[in-house]
Amino acid sequence: MYLRTFVLFVALLFASSTIQANQLTVDFELPTFDTADYHKPYVAIWLENKEEKKTLLLWHLKKRKSDKWLVDIRRWWRKLGRYGETPDAFTGATRGPGKYSEQFNIGDQSKFTLFIEVVREDGGRSLLKQKVNFDDNKNSYHIAASKEVGDVVITKGN
Repeated sequence: MYLRTFVLFVALLFASSTIQANQLTVDFELPTFDTADYHKPYVAIWLENKEEKKTLLLWHLKKRKSDKWLVDIRRWWRKLGRYGETPDAFTGATRGPGKYSEQFNIGDQSKFTLFIEVVREDGGRSLLKQKVNFDDNKNSYHIAASKEVGDVVITKGN
């Protein structure tokens, strides 16, 4: 009786540890621009692999039911947005300059490319991408700053 209970306990413990979803933290900065006509940027973060494309974060104008400027996040729009991929679960209003840290539960995804696209009206556009592999020995990845986004650090965790 005790042996059966012990075996069941160990099996459940092992199963729960293997079912844990992969976690990803993305730290990034939206830089300050010295311009009188500053507009907060639209930001999209998503992952792509052979099987799936999944939006993780979308910051855009939320004042209206439809946002005609979403098409300006060009790569995200072509891959996901035009197909109605804008649920409220991961959308938010645009944000101004500052440092941000966003955590994502990416399920059982282990190999994919992470995309970060930042677009500002009357400004520029930055598209960053990084291959991520949860099976390698790297704990984090670094992407150098570009015009519309500062340095990005992607950290893996379970």
